[in-house]
Amino acid sequence: MAAVGAVAAGAATANVVLTAEPEPLPAAAPAAVDQAAGSLALPAAPAPTVAPAPAATGTVAYTGRSTNGTVTVDSWVTDGAVKAYVCDNRGVESWTTGTATPSGTTRLTGKNGAEVVYTVADGVATGTARADVRSWEFTAARTDASDPAPAPAPAPAEAPATGGSGYGGGY
Repeated sequence: MAAVGAVAAGAATANVVLTAEPEPLPAAAPAAVDQAAGSLALPAAPAPTVAPAPAATGTVAYTGRSTNGTVTVDSWVTDGAVKAYVCDNRGVESWTTGTATPSGTTRLTGKNGAEVVYTVADGVATGTARADVRSWEFTAARTDASDPAPAPAPAPAEAPATGGSGYGGGY
């Protein structure tokens, strides 16, 4: 009977423990419990950082004509260095060099006062070419830079076609 009494006392104690209102923990207790038990919450991940885009390298080419069709204007930009060739197939021929100015005006200079000044927007270079004391407004579209000598635009109807752009293959 002592055994039955012990079981009954144990059951009564368990009933009181299971049905009793739990006492609230002090405010600092949850942090202490988390620290003691090891919190399952992961710390917030740091915000990802975006590296700036690398500077463009390689060659970009532009080829076009003056607005009146008199001269061709070809230019090559390689790692920021620019070379431009202006030719009319009848005696005007000039090479200019300089440094590219992204988001601004690029100015190239050559022998005997030759100059090419342009800006680029949406893959098109627009500007002025000067050679042999004359000047021409031009537009040159971006082309495949792997072509060492972009094909010149067709000659205008009033100018006799003399063949080629005059490009000699060297800088």
